[in-house]
Amino acid sequence: MPWADSAADAAARLPIRQVARRTGVNPVTLRAWERRYGLLAPQRTAKGHRLYSEAEVARIGEILSWLARGVAISRVRPLLERADVSGQLETAEDHWERLVGLAAASVAQLNAGQLRACLEHILARYPPSLVHDHWLVPLQRRLSGQMHFGAALARAYFWQLLTQRLAVMPDESREARHRNGGKGPRLLLVSFPGMEQQAFAALFSRALTCGAFDVVNLPAEADLGELAFAEKQLGVQGIICYSHNALPTAILGNGMARTARSLQVPLWFAGGLVSLQRRDLQPFISAGLCRLLPEDCAGAVRRLREPW
Repeated sequence: MPWADSAADAAARLPIRQVARRTGVNPVTLRAWERRYGLLAPQRTAKGHRLYSEAEVARIGEILSWLARGVAISRVRPLLERADVSGQLETAEDHWERLVGLAAASVAQLNAGQLRACLEHILARYPPSLVHDHWLVPLQRRLSGQMHFGAALARAYFWQLLTQRLAVMPDESREARHRNGGKGPRLLLVSFPGMEQQAFAALFSRALTCGAFDVVNLPAEADLGELAFAEKQLGVQGIICYSHNALPTAILGNGMARTARSLQVPLWFAGGLVSLQRRDLQPFISAGLCRLLPEDCAGAVRRLREPW
């Protein structure tokens, strides 16, 4: 196999939960890449547990790189095994664009069966950060631009369906961490009202969980003035205010400034509001009250992992 290990690599192998933490790809997806597409070949223990080499961890990074460029997971293996892939990016179909189009058509037609099938396909095969950045963000832009009769109802239906699906989707990364004593930095994720906002926040939360964080999700209706109380009681190492859309300027006023000053842990802002409201956030940054994360989900998770 082109990714076969050296003798030195064979001595140090990682269980699937550690690989998931390092790569941000949850165990369900890693197993799907192995079984359905032959992309990985981990060794097995006597009890059948998968063990991955550093070479395979590097291979997962290559897979993620191709997926981010718009290559379908079913077409990645030939690219990994080809010595010369020059020109492949120019000729490769943008798989994300196709998935966005399929979902947008299903939403417009209120085709629940097709939409559920689309969600199952995407959420089982791709890491949450890629789904967030390359599928959900462009899909939201396309849906928000539709002004025909019934478009608002269709959007509401979609956001509710996506939020419900994410809520019931098994989270093996979180379950594995709990079985091992809940290790990993604990973050409090603050989201804001609205079905669209909640769907984005739920997917962002899953990306954080896959990135080895223990995430506590604060209800959208929570009083932001009591974040210091939540910080102390929950024992978090940081707080993230996440919003895909711009927030009312009243939320980013003196009340938020007082709240930020009362915190003992870092406060981050994340999501679309980072670019949409950079001017409104500048006073917080200048006063050292908060930090901004990259707008893209993958970049935000990488930035958060740096201190740990």
